[in-house]
Amino acid sequence: MARFYFDSGDRDLTFEDEIGVECAGLAEVRRAGFEGLIDLTRESLKSVDGQQLFVEVRDENGDKIMRLSLLLRVKLLK
Repeated sequence: MARFYFDSGDRDLTFEDEIGVECAGLAEVRRAGFEGLIDLTRESLKSVDGQQLFVEVRDENGDKIMRLSLLLRVKLLK
């Protein structure tokens, strides 16, 4: 299994993963990244409107291989 690093953040801050997680393949990397984004959303939401969160995945060589992101926006219809 290869080791992948899951950096996370919002518009203002980026937290670099220095430990990483071993994953069997890209499907497992995607699943771990998605779970990380859900956790980040629960922990980091300051306000709903305009909040942008992301998890960016690096491989063992430090190459960015995947980015999962979430944008929350409120739109009044009246």
